[in-house]
Amino acid sequence: MKRFKALILFPALVLLVIGCDKPPTKEIAAAEAALEAASEAEAPRYAPEEYSSAEQMLTQAYAEVKEQKYSEAKASAISARQLAEIARDAALKKKPGKEEGVGLREEEPKFGESGFTEEVLAGATGKGALGEGITISQLSTVYFDFDEYILTEEARETLNENAEWLREHPGAKIQIEGHCDERGTVEYNLALGQKRAESTRDYLVTLGIDNKQMSTISYGEEVPADPDHNEQAWVKNRRAEFVILND
Repeated sequence: MKRFKALILFPALVLLVIGCDKPPTKEIAAAEAALEAASEAEAPRYAPEEYSSAEQMLTQAYAEVKEQKYSEAKASAISARQLAEIARDAALKKKPGKEEGVGLREEEPKFGESGFTEEVLAGATGKGALGEGITISQLSTVYFDFDEYILTEEARETLNENAEWLREHPGAKIQIEGHCDERGTVEYNLALGQKRAESTRDYLVTLGIDNKQMSTISYGEEVPADPDHNEQAWVKNRRAEFVILND
């Protein structure tokens, strides 16, 4: 923990030395907070690989700030935050003796007064990548070509259908998850997954869906739909999925 606190002080010292153009202070602060939360969740013990990757990405962001590579630093800080969140959730899932009632991972999704009908809930097909929210058959997954985030014609057709449901349920809060196959580095795939989620969201915005209704997140290669190591599995893993978040 002492090491982590030392890391937190580092970017502030760097910024004082180099002055300011537009360093990604918000993104770095968010990454630091996420890493702190992961540490408190005992991720160094229960999710050491994920936690180490998050630390490395944050250290990389610090180095890029020092070199005044602010664009690269921003991307690294975002990746560090996402990795830290993955580490935190993985630790909470593996950690023994979790307090009963913490989180909603083992409970039925709750939607408060969002007005979803039994028919809609009957279409539930699963939960989000880390157990949050719910996936439904009415919002189909879209798939991408290898190393691409540009939507295929088939993906656009799928999104045209998804947009109809979203227009009929403007109160639904949707999280779009970007995923990749296992090829490439963890950092590269996190960035690629984010681009896939964002291109999916941006296309829906062109169809009239309110941007405020949707959020995006990347899990990179961390949550494969198919864990096998072959082309058949990779095709399934290059995707963007829709999760209705709990109220």
